[in-house]
Amino acid sequence: MKTVLSLCIGLFLLGCSSMQIEDFNATTPEFIPQKYFSGKLKAYGVVKDSSGKIIRSFKGDLFGSWDADGIGTLDEHFVYNDGEKQHRVWKLQPTAEAKKFIGTAGDIVGEAPMIANGNTVMIDYTMRVPYGDGTIDIDVRDWLHLQEDGVIINHSKMKKFGFEVGELVITIIKE
Repeated sequence: MKTVLSLCIGLFLLGCSSMQIEDFNATTPEFIPQKYFSGKLKAYGVVKDSSGKIIRSFKGDLFGSWDADGIGTLDEHFVYNDGEKQHRVWKLQPTAEAKKFIGTAGDIVGEAPMIANGNTVMIDYTMRVPYGDGTIDIDVRDWLHLQEDGVIINHSKMKKFGFEVGELVITIIKE
């Protein structure tokens, strides 16, 4: 019984300590998606498995633009170290609330809420990925942190049934 109680308290404390978008209220430089996701960007990243082992690396060319209605398009082209190529086009629709957007893309299930606060953008989504002869849906939380020199450090946790199954670490550089 003591062990079960200790485990429950530990899990509760772990859940309470997770990062929140409000943690970045006073951080600078301010991450304005319409400004940063405009023009050419380069990305370099790694994919880690649930144990933290790097299982893939990739690089990417991104191009962002915004139309007269304030809708953003982020066109992403990735090439992995094993030769696989991936193409995703995000549409970023502003909401009535300032600094909030709804993202959609072809391999994203439903809508992806996106919030900008301080130097950080957080995006929550479910991504449909190839697996065996079919696909599986993975829950992803992206954290993008804008640094003073204009570089973005992006880290993402990937979960299935609430358990972490992988992580992405990406550096994005505006050209």
